Amino acid sequence: MAGLNAVQQAVSLPAACQGTAQVFAVCLAHVAGPPASLRESLRHAVHQSICSTLAEVLQCDARQLSVQRMPGLAPMLLLGGSVHAAIRLSVAYAGASALWAWSDRAAIGVDVQAVPADADGDDAEWHAVARQFIGPAAQALAPLQGTALRAAFAQQWAQLEARLKCAGLPLSEADARPAGWDAGVQCVPLPWRTSGGVAAVALAWRS
Repeated sequence: MAGLNAVQQAVSLPAACQGTAQVFAVCLAHVAGPPASLRESLRHAVHQSICSTLAEVLQCDARQLSVQRMPGLAPMLLLGGSVHAAIRLSVAYAGASALWAWSDRAAIGVDVQAVPADADGDDAEWHAVARQFIGPAAQALAPLQGTALRAAFAQQWAQLEARLKCAGLPLSEADARPAGWDAGVQCVPLPWRTSGGVAAVALAWRS
């Protein structure tokens, strides 16, 4: 991508969601500086990736496209300064890497979570947070501990965040979310590794 030391690649999708969305990874290489500068460079690279990729899809000049960000909302694609409502976007960041997804068929959400180190916190704390935010699905974590618990927690959290993004909802405790908030939302893990190591990745879409 022009002006940035960034690499883009398509992410392979499971059969269950092929044809519904497309997902791309954007990775920065050899970037130094404070975290805020890294995030801004990565965000710029992601926006370039979105515009160049979707310019081919929409058969327009990439310079006609831009990405609008608003706190608490999914990014929106602008064509000539106006929102292109048919294209839905979702973006997730992890260190010097990011994933972005688009669809013209369904609401979508993508998320990536680094797998915590085994020494981060004790098992009781991880179980408590899972029950509080993930909800009933956290019961599957009950027999796990240590490294296995951290990995499974990251996967469940990535799926939760992806489903919330798809539903257009902010993160909240499980009992604060409205009944049926994820009705019709499907979610699958994605086989992708960040440049920094192991991560849990999930894609959600509304069927």
